[in-house]
Amino acid sequence: MVHISRSLDNYPTKEDLRRLVRAWAPEIIFLNVESENMAAVIAGQLEAEFPAIQRVALHSSQNASVFRMVLRLHMSQLLASPFERSETIQILDQIQRDLEARPATINSTDRFFAFMPAKAGVGASTIAANATWAFSQPKDAVVLLADFDMHSGVTGFMFDKEADHKLVDIPTLGKTVDEESWRRIVVSVGNIDLLLSGAPHVGEGLSQAQIAQLILFARLNYNIVSVDLPDTFDEITLAVLRESNRIFLVTTPELSPLRLARLKMLMLQKLDLGDKVSLLVNRLSTRMELGIEEIEKSVGTKVFMSFPCDYADVTKAIRAGRPAPKLAASVNKFAELLDHNPRPEKPPRFIERFGIVPVRYGYR
Repeated sequence: MVHISRSLDNYPTKEDLRRLVRAWAPEIIFLNVESENMAAVIAGQLEAEFPAIQRVALHSSQNASVFRMVLRLHMSQLLASPFERSETIQILDQIQRDLEARPATINSTDRFFAFMPAKAGVGASTIAANATWAFSQPKDAVVLLADFDMHSGVTGFMFDKEADHKLVDIPTLGKTVDEESWRRIVVSVGNIDLLLSGAPHVGEGLSQAQIAQLILFARLNYNIVSVDLPDTFDEITLAVLRESNRIFLVTTPELSPLRLARLKMLMLQKLDLGDKVSLLVNRLSTRMELGIEEIEKSVGTKVFMSFPCDYADVTKAIRAGRPAPKLAASVNKFAELLDHNPRPEKPPRFIERFGIVPVRYGYR
């Protein structure tokens, strides 16, 4: 009746408990309450941060004082050793009914941003990298930048980082993504985690189940998730776009990328994703032939933010693996706009209400 995802031989710290719960997304936590003081700390944190998870106390006694303690700790049930099969089944049946009435959901971030270029070479990766630097400035920020461009991903180059395992290696790391396997495929820069693509890659990409698993894990474990996408509508790109809260279509003010931005905008509207899209214009200069109004007319949507053109500054920053100073003002303003201008979510269509989101991260 119960699948044991993880067992601990000691009481975890608050940070470890938070990380483990978000990594494993359990429906039930069995807590040894023999040490009342330690159990009280754990139970209090679970009630405050993960109230929907069922909490079952474990003890060697069922006397009145233990029951009173379990009530004080606001635990769901008490199991006392030796565990009687009939009593255990009865308690688990009750927990199952409680979970059906109130599923054990865990809050996930609604700041999942996709950066998509109108065409290769417009600087979408540069914008995604510098925006991620800005997102990571608050001390409590936990930020992920995932490079889903399996053909030309350059995120590692932007941060001057390499990883032993990359996105393309995920199918070889086992059937589940947990905190241990995740730490093997990301590399950290301050409070930014980077998931590198391993591009260029030839062969089969990730399956839909693997993509869904990665996205769900990222949503649960990070405040902000940025995804750097290729300029193609492949299976991975479509899966990320559908899961994103905001899609940033990046173009430059030249005719060719503007034309392709227009075509991509029409495609995104056809996919019923148009309401998520915001237009970013990169490499804006005083010498450009088209003004902002003409750019908006060409693409068919308003410009959300523009960034200046300075190849020398960007090139120097990339070589040093740091943010570009001359983009900082625009990038910081972009981050502030996202804080104060959240895009309202469209209500789900009727058929989407029947979509199944897996509780566990395993896939077959």
